[in-house]
Amino acid sequence: MKFVKIANYILSGFCIAGLSACSGDDSADKPAQNSIPTAVPQINAAVAFSGALSQVNQSTASRYIKNGVYSSIAQYAYQTAVPSAPAENLKGDFSTTNTQEAGIDEADRLEYDGNTLYVAAYAEWLNDAHSPAHVRVLQRNDDYSLSQVAELPIALESGNIDGIYLNNDRLAVLSSEGYRYTFDRLMESSWGTFDNKFSLDLYNTSEVTAPVLLSNMQFDGSLLSSRRIGNALYVISSFTAHVEGLNLNASTDAERLDNYRKIVATSDDELMPKVHVDGQAISLFSAEDCAIPTQATEKDGYAQLLSVVKINLLDPNDIVASCISAMAELMYMSADSIYLGATVNDQTALHKVSLATATPGYQASGLIDGVIGWQSQRELKLSEQDGFLRVLTTDYTGASPVHHLSVLNQNGNELKVVASLPNSSQPEPIGKPGEEIYAVRFMGHKAYIVTFERIDPLYVLDLADPYSPKVAGALEIPGFSSYLFPMENNYLLGVGQQVNAANIPDTGSVLDEPVTQEGMKISLFDVNDPANPIEINSIIMAQAYTPVEYDYRALSALNTGGDYQFALPVEEWGQSEGELGIWWARSSLLLLQVNTNTDQPILMQNKQIHVPNPTDYYIYSGDDRSVIHGEHVFYIHGNQVWHSLWHDELKPAGPY
Repeated sequence: MKFVKIANYILSGFCIAGLSACSGDDSADKPAQNSIPTAVPQINAAVAFSGALSQVNQSTASRYIKNGVYSSIAQYAYQTAVPSAPAENLKGDFSTTNTQEAGIDEADRLEYDGNTLYVAAYAEWLNDAHSPAHVRVLQRNDDYSLSQVAELPIALESGNIDGIYLNNDRLAVLSSEGYRYTFDRLMESSWGTFDNKFSLDLYNTSEVTAPVLLSNMQFDGSLLSSRRIGNALYVISSFTAHVEGLNLNASTDAERLDNYRKIVATSDDELMPKVHVDGQAISLFSAEDCAIPTQATEKDGYAQLLSVVKINLLDPNDIVASCISAMAELMYMSADSIYLGATVNDQTALHKVSLATATPGYQASGLIDGVIGWQSQRELKLSEQDGFLRVLTTDYTGASPVHHLSVLNQNGNELKVVASLPNSSQPEPIGKPGEEIYAVRFMGHKAYIVTFERIDPLYVLDLADPYSPKVAGALEIPGFSSYLFPMENNYLLGVGQQVNAANIPDTGSVLDEPVTQEGMKISLFDVNDPANPIEINSIIMAQAYTPVEYDYRALSALNTGGDYQFALPVEEWGQSEGELGIWWARSSLLLLQVNTNTDQPILMQNKQIHVPNPTDYYIYSGDDRSVIHGEHVFYIHGNQVWHSLWHDELKPAGPY
């Protein structure tokens, strides 16, 4: 196996910002790795550092990681003792996964190549029968019906599939033990269980009726996110270094000293995450490859490692990796870089990893005012264009949220803020007092931002000059959009909710959840004149929502020369009449169409595909997906697939 270990880095504490060069000398005051401690160490709690980092000697790096292990154990004892893509990548005659950036694929539960549909079927427990997670392989027949030709199990018996990728004849299946969300959707605790594992199964699908398993890789830690560019799969994961047999409830000096001695006596290799390739265990990192911040003293440490692993889908033995020891709440990836972000008090720390070299390598860090927050789809608040990183954050330290646009550029190993909004020449705030950000979309040299409290302003930002951004225009309409999809000819599709503004007080506080939601709202915006954006028309469905509001991958879009077809899952609810008044929910697929080439484009509702639930149990519509193939539509609801024509009103065929 070819395993390259270059550009492996470990950063500081919870987050590090403003990093520059640091020394790696062997100072006499730094004890050797295996020296026996004689007193209980006074290890600092993990903190946010700013300053330099570089590779240091093995003993210093080893001490830093082991101090982090001890710090995490001490923290545990204390806690237990005290109660308490946009349109441009959608070319061809069938839709593909809706992504943030063109050419950068994102994991989802289905893949389609025009002939074969791959569906990640999640685990089910029905009538005391258990069906484990697996991948269904369905071949398209000439009449567009489907025939299942294979079923692929996953290596983790109790696992669920996080997502799949398809590139030519390579199918990659990512799965984790248990059921958890990646931090693209929900960030899990940084101090999770120590024995988490996730798996990557790589198949050759050149013969779809009998896919061949090329490699199974099992990684120590938790899967956080992933992306694919061409044949390169990038996997970001988290691992917490730990030592078995420690007294987690140590309360006396003797017990604490015994813990620390066990940690110091542990070999560095035992503290590193492993990848098990077809049963062969290999460490992803070595302590001597790691770097720590200049400001870290001999009393500092951190045990959590974030790994950026690059896997060649054509050669599963070709794996390279880098590592950052920091907490990350989100990941954004452009064609050139990966950015990992985390909250430091009321600021956001960002770490840049370059994709320009054979091995992803740490480049720089920066610190900006405000936090990314949890409102809306968070990764959409970051965008890189021509080497400039644009980030939208919110400052909650005052009586009302204040929103900032920061433009950063790399200078050495520092991400420096070169421009911001508002500023002295552009003092107009982004949003009115009290408004939250509900949707953000960067497209080239423009950004579109939706804020909301009582009314929905759509802001258009001009970013053509990265050193002088400005607000170009704004539009106020009822309701709000949670997701914006850019189209050719300067049009936007907005997906969100309609709100009855008459029931919102003119003054005073507004509830976190908007008052009197009238239903799902899909809007078509004309942004040809940035100074005067226009809402052309909208479609409203009462007592309904679409998962696209929270996960843009649920939207399918097919662009045929500016003529767009859209499919999005919808969940409606209501209450039956009578004394019981039982609440009900039903799922469907809504088909929409708009031609941006006409003089007066209009958003049109084509039809709504209703299918029965396969069981009496509620099926979450957030996992519903679809594929548009010309005049044909495949709708995935639960683990079943249905087929319908775009224009007919016949019942859908299936389930398959």
